Amino acid sequence: MVETSVHRQGIGASTRPLVSVVMPCLNEEAAIGACIQKIQETFAQANLSGEVVVCDNGSSDRSVEIAERMGARVVHQTERGYGNAYIMGFTQARGQYLIMGDADDTYDFTQIPQFIELLERGYDFITGSRYLEGGHGEIVLLHRVFGNPMLTRLLNFLFGTRYTDVYCGFRGFTREAYDRIAPVSSGMEYNLELAINAGLARLKVAELPIQLAPRKGESKLRTLRDGWRSLRMMMLYCPNKVFLVPGTGLLGLGLLTHLVVLLGLVQLQGRSLGAVTGVFATIFSVVGFEIISLGLHTKTYSWSRRFDRDNRLLRRFYQVFTVETGLLGGSALILMGALILAVQIAEWLRAGLMPLAHPEWSSFAATLIIMGFGTVFSSLFISAMSMKRVEPYEQHYPQ
Repeated sequence: MVETSVHRQGIGASTRPLVSVVMPCLNEEAAIGACIQKIQETFAQANLSGEVVVCDNGSSDRSVEIAERMGARVVHQTERGYGNAYIMGFTQARGQYLIMGDADDTYDFTQIPQFIELLERGYDFITGSRYLEGGHGEIVLLHRVFGNPMLTRLLNFLFGTRYTDVYCGFRGFTREAYDRIAPVSSGMEYNLELAINAGLARLKVAELPIQLAPRKGESKLRTLRDGWRSLRMMMLYCPNKVFLVPGTGLLGLGLLTHLVVLLGLVQLQGRSLGAVTGVFATIFSVVGFEIISLGLHTKTYSWSRRFDRDNRLLRRFYQVFTVETGLLGGSALILMGALILAVQIAEWLRAGLMPLAHPEWSSFAATLIIMGFGTVFSSLFISAMSMKRVEPYEQHYPQ
């Protein structure tokens, strides 16, 4: 347990509360009252200046009535979604420190002073962990054994973080940290985005052991849908390992195979590897090129929207790569491929439509043409997204 010795701010001492506890709410009448009561009692016992902000997400039961009667400030989010509710709630919150927790009475809100203590000691982002001291017993078996641990390990691998519980919904952070994290996810992957962006923004992170209590009311979690959306987010935010590394490997393998086949560097029983090997070279090259192209767009988004700080390589790339250079380069590849293919067709016609002596050149020509068209349309896409200019996307944060 963390001893609380934070600076207390008396009620009414300032129009701005020290802490805002934000809870999303969708038909939580069975638990919302107990949650608010625990938070208010914790504020009083710890002499904390605080507010309770309940963001209603379209409840059809008595949740709003109960929250208002108990003195919570209720705001409304008409767009459904766990993340949407939190985004609205934090927008309306006034506290210097922000605490998030579900309105289903699973989290122990008496631990709020422990979060505040760590924040006042200089940490930016505090996340509860149900796995540090065996507090995960109430998690559904599938999520407890496979879902959460697998997502946590994958996230740590991709982003170099050290979380033990990336999907815990009991967290605290400073207002400044939340503004830097700037989450935009509308659904359950909101929690994952907070953890990812805290790492990317180089925030000072700590984990606090928590115990999970039995849930009151119906769970809103959808395993397959929310799991896929979490994987999709991690792929978007980590383009190097997901796109650029495998794409570069496939493209290099394809071009190397083309080179070996065209120059006859490897032969089998006195014969070159021929057309079939050239087809595989085309597959490797084109697939690798497309993966790199997607990764480049994704990395540009990650750089511009997130915290890929001072990416000199990408900045220099966009200083050279404009829509004009892309169109010219793509057109050159198309022209080269078309010329090679024209020669191949001419030889084929002269041979009376008999098999070509070196059909591997046709595969190489197809590779150039496909990559050329990919470059042209990628350039147009980048131009349409206004990615050709570098300056608006530079990130500058203090070390």
